[in-house]
Amino acid sequence: MKIIINGRFLTQNITGVQRFAHEIVKELDKIVKKNEAVILTPKNILFKDLKYENIEIKKVGILKGHLWEQIELSYYVLKNQGKLLSLCNTAPVINTGIVTIHDISYKVNPKFYSRKFSIFYNVLNKIIAKTSLKILTVSEFSKKEIVKYFNVNSSKIDIVHNAWQHMKKIKEDVKMLEKLQLKNKEFYLGVSSINPNKNFKYIIELAKLYPKKIFVIAGKLNQKIFGSMNLEKIENLVWAGYVSDEELKILYKNTSGFIYPSFYEGFGIPPLEALACGCKKVYISNTSCLPEIFEDSVFYLNPYKVEKILNERETIKEEKIKKILDKYFWEKSAKKILEIFGEK
Repeated sequence: MKIIINGRFLTQNITGVQRFAHEIVKELDKIVKKNEAVILTPKNILFKDLKYENIEIKKVGILKGHLWEQIELSYYVLKNQGKLLSLCNTAPVINTGIVTIHDISYKVNPKFYSRKFSIFYNVLNKIIAKTSLKILTVSEFSKKEIVKYFNVNSSKIDIVHNAWQHMKKIKEDVKMLEKLQLKNKEFYLGVSSINPNKNFKYIIELAKLYPKKIFVIAGKLNQKIFGSMNLEKIENLVWAGYVSDEELKILYKNTSGFIYPSFYEGFGIPPLEALACGCKKVYISNTSCLPEIFEDSVFYLNPYKVEKILNERETIKEEKIKKILDKYFWEKSAKKILEIFGEK
């Protein structure tokens, strides 16, 4: 039976969820045979030059977004008697196949999302959690949350981790340090999306506690979140805006410390990327999945209480960081998905 991969993620910009999909498909392409798998996409894909060795990319239908996923993708799976693999939180409610639910933050913390978004994803994921052949998720924490809130038997859920090896393939853009006037300067870095759940305000308040240190925030500015703050008056805060992977890597490699004060995560790829790029001081929240994923390779902070956390003297031992990096591999995760697919 042919593996049909839900390619809707190819119409979306890359954040953590899409990163998972891209890297898993790259690894699957190395281990599946020709014509054993196909990626089905709407016509409005962003990655038009993307090609795989063994997996065909096939555009079908005239619809976009959720309508394409629920109607045209579902019909294609039925018509071709394939088995669907969805990697980015959503899937058809009919012919659901195997679906990845990364986290259910919208259910646990609806205040961080619009009412419409929270209701839609809550209803959709509750249904596909029931109709799916199998659920994949990225941590033991997320597995327990899905069991708790969607009343799913834990035996139906398998854990498939995120990883960091994509950072090795990226060539850092050294011009970024000059662009931000950070060359030969010490700075602390925060990276994430615009979602209020990511708690960027923590870094802004932290910058006020350390007026002699430089703090850099990389991510698209959301006026709804930061509109009430006059960022220009915080002299030691550098707003980098959206950064490319190449620009991000040079920031990871040169930062004095990486700060990740998120309230809730299913996994948390950015701290892992920072560790992989040689950052020895990573400060992350002591909430949700993060202690499970990072163990004692990082320093922990309370995201609900801004206080002086920067540890100038203490460092994390190299072997503790190596232990965490050795735990997570895209290749290992792709092989596990293929095994699960074979079982179903």
